[in-house]
Amino acid sequence: MAKKHGIKHYRLIFVCFVLSIFSWFAVKMSKNYTQVYPFKVEFVNLPKGKVIKYQSDTTIIVEVNSKGIFLLSLDLKKKHLLVDYNFVTNSVQRKSFYTNIQAKQLKNFLIENMNFPHNTNIIEPKNITLELKNEK
Repeated sequence: MAKKHGIKHYRLIFVCFVLSIFSWFAVKMSKNYTQVYPFKVEFVNLPKGKVIKYQSDTTIIVEVNSKGIFLLSLDLKKKHLLVDYNFVTNSVQRKSFYTNIQAKQLKNFLIENMNFPHNTNIIEPKNITLELKNEK
């Protein structure tokens, strides 16, 4: 009979331990943190008949200030961004074979299309230069 009481005692301790870990995790994930991530950048949706001949940078360094749960989801995702060329460029840039995409344009893309928080900053590079050529 004493053994049954001891088993119940250990179960109660285990349940309390699991609940305390869950509570600690919930508190930690609700706080704001700042984290820096490198992302590989690939431009998609290029103008018809054009391909990228040269891209000055293929990686951007992004500083994200957000709740821990959002940062945890970023930690678990692949650090590869497919950036819509038509979204980050204006009509003049789309007509040219040489395009200089500013960090602000990339930031707007991240916020509006990738659900990044508004206080996201692109640390490096300040711009990405693309040279396009006609597709053969």
